[in-house]
Amino acid sequence: MNNKSVQISPWQFTILTSMFVVGSAVLFIPTILASVAKQDAWISCLIAIIVGVLLAWFYGSFSKIDPNLSYFELAVFALGKWVGRCIALVTLSLHLVLSSFLLWDIGDFLVTQILVGTPIEVIYYLFIFVTIVYGVRLGIEPIARSAEIFIPWIFLIFIFIVIFLLPEAEAKNLFPIFEEGVRPILYGSYYVVGFPFVEMVLLLMITPHVSDKKKVTSAFIWGVVLGGAILFSLTLLSILVLGPDFSTRNEFPIYVLVKKISIGNFLERIEVLIALIWFLSIFFKLALVSYSFLIGMSQLFNLKDYRPLTFPFGILVIVLTLIMIPSSIYLKAFSKYASTPYMILIGLILPLVVFIMGKMKKKKSNTMQ
Repeated sequence: MNNKSVQISPWQFTILTSMFVVGSAVLFIPTILASVAKQDAWISCLIAIIVGVLLAWFYGSFSKIDPNLSYFELAVFALGKWVGRCIALVTLSLHLVLSSFLLWDIGDFLVTQILVGTPIEVIYYLFIFVTIVYGVRLGIEPIARSAEIFIPWIFLIFIFIVIFLLPEAEAKNLFPIFEEGVRPILYGSYYVVGFPFVEMVLLLMITPHVSDKKKVTSAFIWGVVLGGAILFSLTLLSILVLGPDFSTRNEFPIYVLVKKISIGNFLERIEVLIALIWFLSIFFKLALVSYSFLIGMSQLFNLKDYRPLTFPFGILVIVLTLIMIPSSIYLKAFSKYASTPYMILIGLILPLVVFIMGKMKKKKSNTMQ
C-alpha cells in the first residue's frame, strides 16, 4: 500500500538510518580500509564519517523542497516527467545491485563461517522470505517498530564487545601514522563514502513517512553518527588488536576479532554476538532497500499497492545474485574499481542536479504566487 498516511517517528527514522549505515559494512569496512590505508585505516574511517554527516545534511535539505514528496516524485517535479522518470529508473538499478550485494554478503558469510557446507541457495531463499516476502510486505511501520525494539540490544552487545576487547589492544599497531602519506588515507575514505554513505539516497523514498518533517535532517545526521560510531570503533579495534596486516589478510576481521574475547577462561567463542549485530543490521538494510524499490515502482507505474510485487521482487533478487556475483573475488574487484563511481553518480551527482533544479522551480512557483 503506497500510502503516505503511514507514519514513523523521527527517532525510528534515526534508528533505520543507523542500521542502514552499519548494514554489511560492519564486517567488510575494516579489511577494506586496512588493505588501502594500513594502520591509518581509522583516520580514513573518521574522514568518511564526517563526509557522511555532510551527505546526511544534504539529503535532509533535499527532502525540504517538498517534505511530502519522495525522491522519485521530486525528480519528476524538478526535471519533468520523462527526464525525472529516467533518473528514477537509473536509481532503481542501484536498488537491484545493492539488494544482490546484501544477499550475497549474508549467504557468503554463513556458508563460509557458520553453516559450512550448506548450499548458498538455501540461505538466499530463507533470508528473502523473511526479509522481503514477509517483512517488507507488512510495511514500513512494523519494520521501524522492530528496529526500535532491537536497537538497545545491538548497542548493548556492541558496548560489551568494546569493553572486553580493550585489554587486548596494543597502541603500537597504530604507528607510524601517515607512513605512506595522505593519499592512501583519502582513497580509503573515498571508498567508504561510496559504501555505505552515498547509498543513503535510497532513504529519500522513506522521508515522506516521517511524522515530523522538520526533524528529518537531524534524524538523518544522528543516524549517521550512531552507525558511524560503530564502524569507527570496530575499525579502530581491528587495527589495535589484530594489526593492519592481519586485518588485511582476513576477509572478516571483526568476526575473528571477537574470538579474542576470553573472560576467565570460561566465557569464550562469543563471536556469534557480532554475527547477531550483522544479521540484524543487514536484515533492516535489505528491508529498507526493498521497500524503497517497491514504493518507487508503484509510484512510477501508478500502482495502488506495492505488496503484490514483493514475491516477484524477492525471486528477482535471488536470480540476479546468482547471475551477477559468481565469486567473492569478482565482487571484490567490482567493489574496488567500479562500485564507488557508480554509487557516487547515482547517490550524489544525480540528486544534486535534482536538488538544484527543484529549488529553482520551487522558488519560481513561489514567486508566481
